[in-house]
Amino acid sequence: MEDNSLSITSFVVRFIHSGRPDNVALRGSILNVQTNEEHVFVHWDEAVEFIRRFVTLTAEEEAEE
Repeated sequence: MEDNSLSITSFVVRFIHSGRPDNVALRGSILNVQTNEEHVFVHWDEAVEFIRRFVTLTAEEEAEE
């Protein structure tokens, strides 16, 4: 019998900036809603690595980085 159970993983992403957006580096925090685990990031790649700890990203999504 095939397992058709649905698994949902949710994240809240907060972007933090001070000053004009055109000259400020992207930084923020990401929260896994189910585990309440939060990670602060300075580069978007760090947020993606955090997400990968909980879900498998497809090759197409990885190519978009």
